[in-house]
Order: sequence, then structure tokens, then C-alpha cells
Amino acid sequence: MKKLLVLGTFIVAGFAYSNCAMCHNGGMAKKLDSMTSAEIVKKMKEYKAGQGNPMMVNIAKGMSDKEIEEAAKKFGKK
Repeated sequence: MKKLLVLGTFIVAGFAYSNCAMCHNGGMAKKLDSMTSAEIVKKMKEYKAGQGNPMMVNIAKGMSDKEIEEAAKKFGKK
């Protein structure tokens, strides 16, 4: 059961990483393009450390630092 839960978390994290805009630019969460890349990285590292919204904590824990930086560059303020 524990392996299934871990696998499910990584699947959700991978899906969410590739679809950040689904929630963040769809009106359910703060628009990412209102934040700089540095602000996004800082916030994601807080989530990865277990602080804040449990959904984002699970997503951040499933992402590498490189993936966080790539997402920040992709979705952050231009």
C-alpha cells in the first residue's frame, strides 16, 4: 500500500509539474506570471521542505531542484 501511495504521489507530481498553468493560470491559484522566477523557486523550496499547502508540498517533493528551476523559468514573470 505504501509503494502505491508513493507511486501515486510521483505520478501526480509529474502531471502537475507539466501542467502548472492548469491551476495557476486557470483561476484556482495565484498566477505564476505575476511572480519572478526567483520568487517561484523560493516558494517551491519552502514547499519541498514541507511548509505550506499540502498539495503543493507533495508536488514539490516529487520535483528535482532542476525541474523547479525549469518550471520557474517557463511560468515566471517575463
